[in-house]
Amino acid sequence: MPVIAALTVPRFAFGVVARRLGLRDPAVAAALAPEPGGPPRVGEPSAAAGAAGVREGMRLSEALALCPHLALLPPDPVAVEQAAEVLCAQIEALGLAVEPAGPGRALIQTDPVERLYGGRPGVLMRLQDTAPDGRVGAAPGRFCALAVTRRARPGRPVSVTGPAVREFLAPLEIGALAADGGVADDLVEALRRLGIDRLGALEALGRLQLRDRFGPAGEHAWRLASGDDPTPLRPRSATVALRESLALPDAAVTEGMLEHALRVLVERLLARDDRRGREPRTLRLGARLVGGGSWSTGVTLREPTADAGRLRLALHAKLQGLPAPAEELTVELTALAPGNHQVPLFRDEGDARAARVGAAVSHVRAALGEGAVLHIVTVEETSRLPERRFGLAPR
Repeated sequence: MPVIAALTVPRFAFGVVARRLGLRDPAVAAALAPEPGGPPRVGEPSAAAGAAGVREGMRLSEALALCPHLALLPPDPVAVEQAAEVLCAQIEALGLAVEPAGPGRALIQTDPVERLYGGRPGVLMRLQDTAPDGRVGAAPGRFCALAVTRRARPGRPVSVTGPAVREFLAPLEIGALAADGGVADDLVEALRRLGIDRLGALEALGRLQLRDRFGPAGEHAWRLASGDDPTPLRPRSATVALRESLALPDAAVTEGMLEHALRVLVERLLARDDRRGREPRTLRLGARLVGGGSWSTGVTLREPTADAGRLRLALHAKLQGLPAPAEELTVELTALAPGNHQVPLFRDEGDARAARVGAAVSHVRAALGEGAVLHIVTVEETSRLPERRFGLAPR
């Protein structure tokens, strides 16, 4: 199993917003305010607020009860996304392939460049240089690599390999499966109710017993707890997004002002030479809000198009969710398709149906990710249990 390196920057989103607002005092108890229009739950807290018991996802009323002097900072998803892009670009500048694992988190394959940087320790130190306040770890498998970063400290990468992997995983709290392994919270809570609170206790139950009780999800949790995580790294493709922004002289409160701003931004993007005739498939609409903070949403088109009217129509529908007046509007082309595709003149019924299915699969993947479309495959044809006989695999 190849060794994977992981980089985690604690409180990444809070740090981005705090630096933007000039909040430098670490003793200030603060947290990101709830998303506009979203549930009343706080975002990432500062270290001082975390020491008082405030946790990300906690209800606002509960957070204020624990920390009455809690300062709420307006969330800024646009700035966080841009900072995460800068971090990934810095890692890629070292010649490393990166798979983003969330804001301030990245997975990296070290094997191809270890000889270039004097071995794995040299690669890990180069990663540390990209984020001096980050935590760097390496281990076989994605889950274990992310878990190792919780032990690491800034400037001191940690590498866990061989027999030490199980020894490292055994004392970890069962909640690590949800935080770093993508296991459903419902399964983690069910295991806690059964008295299983450590990964070592989960591994001791056995793979077949967990599969019989919880199905494939239980077997997956057992494999993670035992250090068996063969999921390959999926580095992001080298795409260059095209972005245009427009500062509004007055806070945009009328629909006509916003429509005009959209028209200007779309025309600018379509006229850019670096688009090279490619047609947008996915877009991102963002806004800098009056009073601080930002707003951002994705737009997935049914098929690539460079028609300005259709692009404005798709963006205008999303613009209705703008939570507050905007002082700046941004449109970004995040995925571009070749513009020289040609539709055949004749196509039989089977080919037409396959084309529609393929277009639907591409549309769903563009909106939700590569693992969003699965199909049923036969695993153990002779088994009497349906969950053993069939499984799900990417289409």
